[in-house]
Amino acid sequence: MNSIGWQLIVFFILTPALAVAAELELTKEQLANVNLTTATVTARESHARLKLNGVLTADQRKTHRVAPVVDGMVTELQVVAHERVLKGQILARLRSHSLGQAQADYLEALSRFELAQTERARIEGLWKEGVVAESRWLTVDSEYKSARAMLDARRRLLSLTGLSDQQIEQLANQPDRLAEFDLISPIDGVVTNVEIESGQLLSAGQAAFHVDDLSVLWAMVKIPVASLPQVKVGVEAVISVQATSQSYRGKLESLGGEVDAQSQTLTGRIVLDNPGGRLRPGMYAEVGLSGIARRGLMAPAGAVFRVGDQAYVFKVLGSGRFEPVAVEIGVEAEGWVPVRSGLAAGVEVVSGGVAELKSHWQYKGGE
Repeated sequence: MNSIGWQLIVFFILTPALAVAAELELTKEQLANVNLTTATVTARESHARLKLNGVLTADQRKTHRVAPVVDGMVTELQVVAHERVLKGQILARLRSHSLGQAQADYLEALSRFELAQTERARIEGLWKEGVVAESRWLTVDSEYKSARAMLDARRRLLSLTGLSDQQIEQLANQPDRLAEFDLISPIDGVVTNVEIESGQLLSAGQAAFHVDDLSVLWAMVKIPVASLPQVKVGVEAVISVQATSQSYRGKLESLGGEVDAQSQTLTGRIVLDNPGGRLRPGMYAEVGLSGIARRGLMAPAGAVFRVGDQAYVFKVLGSGRFEPVAVEIGVEAEGWVPVRSGLAAGVEVVSGGVAELKSHWQYKGGE
């Protein structure tokens, strides 16, 4: 092996402390062949950006489970899965014996109330004219109040079955539709699941449809415990998926309350708008999460190089003179790295051409 080979071997087994002691000076010819740029170590603010993987899900606050309040049989299915629906649109028609009985009881109570109301008005006029006794007026007035109380009770019962005030008002004009009722969409959205078919008997509360508003989605991410000090609720997130080249922006809305013991991660929920509906629940996503803004000494990331596990920068001493300085650094953010020790503010360091300068330094260090 020639002398240069032995010199390189000797260099690489030197301790970092011995290597750092060497000052590097380049000749004019060497400087001419190296394209160097410099920058100044300065105090500035940085935002670390975490790269995470996530999964898109529907916003649970915008998902709806549509179910009948009373037992009933499906007589007509009007929508199927994946259809877009509007608020108030009929999803299915059902027929219910128990609802029909409640409607019939209401109409009977309505009829009795109308008769009692008419009789009360007639007797009240006669009583005021002195034609009938007060006891007769009091009896008729009591019967009217009783009929009104019964009607109110029947009406409340129908409201509990899910009928609107308008539907209840229309019952007297649609006697042929007694026992029939509709399941309607509570929102503008997409039918994500249909769990019924025509002729099926449903029990009260049994899910029939799932309708979701997908204009807003969640991105669920797993944040490593080691990165938690850099994260806080409210920071910005940039989300991308394979289905589109467009990037979407959202906010970290919440952090989980418990760390996963196996993966040592904490779940974060990011809320993002979904204009155009291109994003779908279940998609995998790449998430860039902005970290907490920190202020401190920063050096260009390109200025840092390593020998083993130790980080160094080349400090500019003068024309053609450089000193490799061991530094302790933090996590890179936006092309800058925090300098925790080894340099002071205002120091000029080499930021470009570091690899060429390192080669000269390694060769010199072995001499």
